[in-house]
Amino acid sequence: MSILKSLFSAQGWIRPFEFLFERVLAYTAALAMFTMMLVTLVDVVGRDLFSAPLPGGFEVTELLLASLIFLGLPMVTAEGSHVDVDIMDSTIPAFLKPLQDIAICLVNLVAFATLSWMMWKLAFRTYEYQDTTAMLQIPYAGLVFLMAVCCTLSTWALMLMLLFKRGKKLFSNNHGDHAVKEVK
Repeated sequence: MSILKSLFSAQGWIRPFEFLFERVLAYTAALAMFTMMLVTLVDVVGRDLFSAPLPGGFEVTELLLASLIFLGLPMVTAEGSHVDVDIMDSTIPAFLKPLQDIAICLVNLVAFATLSWMMWKLAFRTYEYQDTTAMLQIPYAGLVFLMAVCCTLSTWALMLMLLFKRGKKLFSNNHGDHAVKEVK
C-alpha cells in the first residue's frame, strides 16, 4: 500500500520535473546566455576595432535570444512567476483565494495547451518547408521544436500545479534541507 501511495504522491511525480526545470533547462539557458554574450562581444569588438563585424552575428543573437526566452518559460511557469495584474485581489474574500488560484491555473492551462498545440504545428511545418535564416542559412526547425517542447513543459507544469498544488507554485525550493532540532 505504501508503494502505491508513494508512487501517486505529488513528490513522486514532481521530482523529475524539478530536476529537469532547475538543472537541465537552467544550465542550458545559462549556456545560451553565455554564447549570446560571446557572439555580441566578438561582433562589437570586430566592428569597433577592425571595422569588420561578425558575419551573421545578428542572426545568431536572434536565435539565441529566442531559445533563452523559451528555455526560461517552463521555469517561470513552475515558479508561478508570470507577470500578473492583481486589480481584483483586494475585492476577493480570503476564503475564495484558493478557488481564484485554481481558476487562474485553469485559464493558463488552456492558454498554454493551445500555444503548445500551435507551436507543434508550426514546428512540423517549419521542418517540412526547411526554413532557414537569410544570411547563414541556419535551419529554423531546431529552434521551433525547442520552443514547442518548452511550451509543452510549461503546460505540464501547469497541469501538475493544478493537480497537486491547487494552482500554487510547483516546486517547494527546500531541496531536501531539513531543519536540525536542537536537543537539550
